[in-house]
Amino acid sequence: MALYYGSALFGMSIFSFHPSNITLLWLPFGIAVILVHQFGAKALPFIFLGSFFANYPGMSDESTYHDLHTAVAAFADTLAPYLSAHLIKRYANNYFDNIKILFPFTFYGAIIPTFISSLIIALNLASGGYIRYFDVCGFILMLMFADALGLLLLYPLYESYKTLSKPTSKEWKNAFLYTLLALLLIWSSFYFHYLIFLVLPLLLIPAFHLRMHVLMGILLIVVIGIIALSADNPKNIFDVGTQMESILMLITYLISLVFVIIGTSLHHAELIININLTNTDNLTKVKNVKAYKERINELISNFERYKIPFSMMIFDIDDFKMINDTHGHRAGDIVLMELSALVQKNVRHTDTLFRVGGEEFVILCPNTALHDAIDVANKIKNVVENELTVIPNQRITISIGISQVKEEDAEDTLYRRVDGLLYQSKQNGKNKITFSH
Repeated sequence: MALYYGSALFGMSIFSFHPSNITLLWLPFGIAVILVHQFGAKALPFIFLGSFFANYPGMSDESTYHDLHTAVAAFADTLAPYLSAHLIKRYANNYFDNIKILFPFTFYGAIIPTFISSLIIALNLASGGYIRYFDVCGFILMLMFADALGLLLLYPLYESYKTLSKPTSKEWKNAFLYTLLALLLIWSSFYFHYLIFLVLPLLLIPAFHLRMHVLMGILLIVVIGIIALSADNPKNIFDVGTQMESILMLITYLISLVFVIIGTSLHHAELIININLTNTDNLTKVKNVKAYKERINELISNFERYKIPFSMMIFDIDDFKMINDTHGHRAGDIVLMELSALVQKNVRHTDTLFRVGGEEFVILCPNTALHDAIDVANKIKNVVENELTVIPNQRITISIGISQVKEEDAEDTLYRRVDGLLYQSKQNGKNKITFSH
C-alpha cells in the first residue's frame, strides 16, 4: 500500500490539475499490475486503500458524498490492474520479450482495462460535480493515456530486471549520457518547441545499443522530466487550443515516444537472437558452418589486404564412433556438448570455436602466428584429456591439425591442408598435434 500511495502522491505532485488527483502519468497503475502479477488477489485490498487515501484529499471538498465518490474511484483503480494482470497472463504470457507481444500487451493489458476504469472514474467525477459532463470524453482519453503510460514504462522495466543481468559500468555511463542529452533537449524545447521532436531520434540510438532494463530506466526519467518541466512552465510544449487539447497532445506524444522506442528495442533484440540462431549449432551452442564460412573469408580478406596473419586448427574426438556404439547416441551428444563448453572456456577471447561436422571442430585464431597457435592447441588437448570425464572409466582425447595461413591460400586450400594434418595426428596414434608452416 505504501508503494502505491507514495507513487500516487508523487504523480500528483509533478503534474496535476483540477481536480488535483488527476495526473498525466499514473505510475500506480503499472505498480498495481506488477503487484497483482506477483501476489495475486492478496494485493487488491492494499491497492484499494492506497488509491482511497491518495485520492481523498483532492475529492473531500468538492462533494457532499465525497467518501462514496472516493471509494468508487478507488474501486476503479483496483479493478483495472486486476483485469490487466489477468489479460496479460492470458494473451501475452506475462512476458515482454519480443515485438509480437507489444500489440496484445498494449491492447489487452492497457487499453481494455483502462477504458473500463476511466469510464467509471469520469462518470463518477461528473456525477459528483468534480468535472462537467461535457468534459467526460476528454477525461476518459486522458486517464487511459496516463494509465497506459504508467504500465508501458514500469512493466517492461520489471520484467527485464527479472531476466537480465545487472547493467555494466559502461551501460550506466551510456545511460547517464543519453539521459542528460535528452533532458537538455526537453528543457530547450520550452524555448524552441520544435526541439522536442529530436528526443525520439536521440533515444533510438540507445534502443539499438542498450538492453531493455537500462533503456526503460532512461525512458522513465525522460517522461517524468517532460511532465515535471511542463508542470512548472506556464506554457505547454504543445500549446494549442484549449487546456484539454494541449494536454491530450502532450500525452499522445509521450505514448508515441514510449511505444516507438520499446518497439524498436524489442524488434532489434529479436533480430539479434535470430541472427545468432542462424550462426549457432543447435546441439553444442557454438558457432556453426555458416558462421565459420563468414569468419574465415573475413580473415583471409584481411590477410590479403593488410598481411594480418592467422592460424587455423581442426580437431575431432578420437574413437567417437566407438563411444556412440558402446554408450549410445545420447551419451555421444553429451560428450559433444561438454567438450564444446570446455574448449570454449579455455580458448582465448579472440579465438572462435566452430562445429563443422559430426565430431569435427575448427578454431580460428586471428592475428596469431603458428607457434602461438600450437600453445593454444596444447592447452586444449591437455584440458580435454584431463577434465572431460562425462563417461565413467572412459578417457576422451582429441587429435589436432594446425597451420598458419600462406600467401596463396584460399579457404578450401587452407582447410584441406589442416585437415590433412589432423589425419596425420590420427595415423600417428591419436591424441596428437600435427602442424606445418
